[in-house]
Order: sequence, then structure tokens, then C-alpha cells
Amino acid sequence: MNAAETLFARAARNFFTHSGHVPLVLLILEALLARPGYFAGADPYLLLASGIGQAWLMEWLALRGRPRPFLANLAGPLLYSLVETGLEGAAFFQQWHHQAYWAFALGFALLQSAQARQAGGAAPLVLAENVLRSAIPLVMYALFEARSKNTALSFDVFFADRAHDFLAVVLLLLGVLLGFADINLRRSLATVRSLTARLRQYSEWSLGRGILDRAIADERSLSLQRVGRAILFMDIRGFTAWSESQTPEAVVRMLNAYYRTAEEALNEHPPIKLKYTADEVMAVFADAAQAVTAGSRMLASTRKLLAASNLAAGAGVHCGQVVEGVLGGEGAKAYDFIGDTVNTAQRLCDAAAPGELLVSIVACDAAGLAPMQQRDILAKGKREPLRVAVFA
Repeated sequence: MNAAETLFARAARNFFTHSGHVPLVLLILEALLARPGYFAGADPYLLLASGIGQAWLMEWLALRGRPRPFLANLAGPLLYSLVETGLEGAAFFQQWHHQAYWAFALGFALLQSAQARQAGGAAPLVLAENVLRSAIPLVMYALFEARSKNTALSFDVFFADRAHDFLAVVLLLLGVLLGFADINLRRSLATVRSLTARLRQYSEWSLGRGILDRAIADERSLSLQRVGRAILFMDIRGFTAWSESQTPEAVVRMLNAYYRTAEEALNEHPPIKLKYTADEVMAVFADAAQAVTAGSRMLASTRKLLAASNLAAGAGVHCGQVVEGVLGGEGAKAYDFIGDTVNTAQRLCDAAAPGELLVSIVACDAAGLAPMQQRDILAKGKREPLRVAVFA
């Protein structure tokens, strides 16, 4: 769903759950009191436009992270009043139902702006908002009865009728019940949003943000496919021997600092996927030049940290075709990259001396680099020596 569709859907929901309530009740009241031909005039459509415009404004502001509940709740009656005052003049504000529109709008504005400031303790305000909403038909009915009987509006007279007492008690009680339901719904939605955020974070850790975003947009993107990728490996020389003399907690502290430092070096060019396996960092890129730059920056950024423990890292980069996607059994699956390209990059990393970045000639050509220093290496599993460029 794109941004325009999201705004449309949110504005429609806002209209039917909030912004359209008073305008729709006013439209019904005016239609019942008006002479034939009411819908041939502008009034009903101005009321609908005021509710729709307010709903759109509220959601537009919310999507931009700048909600203004007080001002946005007054947008509907303001739009309606400006146009109608131009048509009817000052007589517009002398009509009770127009005053009621402003009164309800101001009530919702105050309550919703207070809720925005007290997210943790807003339950009484939510309850009050629902009671106010349930009062809309009660107040409009009192106005309708006074207008239809051509009498002055008097709530003393209105509530002298026990049927009206019954109607008021039922509507306000319904508002209280809906308020409690609304509070529970909001709490449930808050729990769901919190859980969704945590699950997204866990998924990003496993998949990477780019892959996760593509998967959410189209789950078919997780299917196995052959693609061209640049693979970067970096690991610590002498890590196993160093670990033998350290406590597990000390090893974990050093590795977390190592991972964090390596990841910060990738901020400018985030990889498609970043994977940690013990002291090994694997980063997958769509572009060979980015992989080489990232390898150089990762080595440079981790040098001081590792030197404090008399350690150093080496790295290797290769590019080519890989099979990428989700693979595994029924109980455990992972998004991974398989192929000789991955194996070759890992062999280059293994062959790099401390502080070295070895880049295959294929990757140099793809990145547009002219290697100054080259050498041949013998890699495990390879029949022929590999020609590589050496970057210190």
C-alpha cells in the first residue's frame, strides 16, 4: 500500500469513527427540518466536506509525525462556518445546531489534545470522549424537537418528559460502556504494536532491513533465485588461541564491541545482509565497489579495538553469481547466500595477512579499480592459484 492509499484509508476510517459523527447527525437534522429540495442545495455537501476535510487533515498530520488534535478537530466546523457565513451572513451563528457543532468540536479538541499529552494515563479522558460522543444524538434530538415544535430550547422542559430521561440515561450509559471497550481496545492495540515492533526488530536482526522490507512488500522475494552479488568476509587472526585464555564473558564483550564497530563502518553503504559467525563478519552487497570500500573501512575502524588485545583482522572480497533466498527444513529456515562466489570470498579472507584486504581481480574489474599490488594465493578447494589485489 503506497502513501496515498494509506492516507485515503486512514482518512476514511477517521471520518466514520470520529470526524463525520457531528456532520452526519447535523445533516439528518437539517434534512428532516428542511423544506423539500434540501439535497439540491449546498448545505448537506458542505457538511460532508467539512467532516471529510477534517478527517483528511488529522491523518495527514499524523502520518507526518505532527499530530495537532486541538487545531485539527476545529478544522471541520471552521470550514463549514466560513462557507456558510458567506452564504447566510451572521444569521448562521444564531442557529443552535451550528453552535452545537462548535461546542462538540471544542470538547473533542480539548479531550484529544489532553490524551496526546498523557499517553500513559489517558483512560479517564478516553471515557469522557466516548460519553461526549454519545451525547451527540441526545443534544441534536433536543434541538430537533425544539425546532420542530417552534419552541425555545429548554433542557428543563426537555427533561420533564420521562421518555427523554430514559433516552439520556441509556445514551450516556452506552457512552460509558463504549468508553470502557475503547480503553481495552487501545490497550490491546498498544500491546499488538509493541509486539509487532519487537518482532520486526528480531526479523531485521535475522534478515536485514532491506530484505525484510522487500519480503513485506512481496513474499516471493524470499524465494531462491540466482543473482549477482559482491561478498565481503572479515575475521580476526588468532581469535581461537586468544579465546582460550579469556572467560566467556570477556570474549562476548570483545565480540560485541567488534561487531558494533564493524557495523558502524557500514553506515554509509549498508549491506543487503550482515551476518556474524563467531569472529567472522560477512556482508553482502549488490555493488563490488561498495564491498571493497566497506572492507577497507571495517579493517580501519576495528584496528585500534583489536590491537588492544594484540589481535588484528583480515578481509577478502569477491563477486559473482550466488543463489540467494530462504533455505532449510520445515522446522528451521534462514535467508542465506550459496555458491562458489561465497566460498571464494571466504578463502580470500582466510589468506589475508593481519590488516590486509584481498580483492579478487574479478571484483577489482567490477569495482573499476586498478590494483597496484597483486599476488597469487593457493586457496583450499581450488585447483588453480587465485590472482588477487592486495589493499593494506
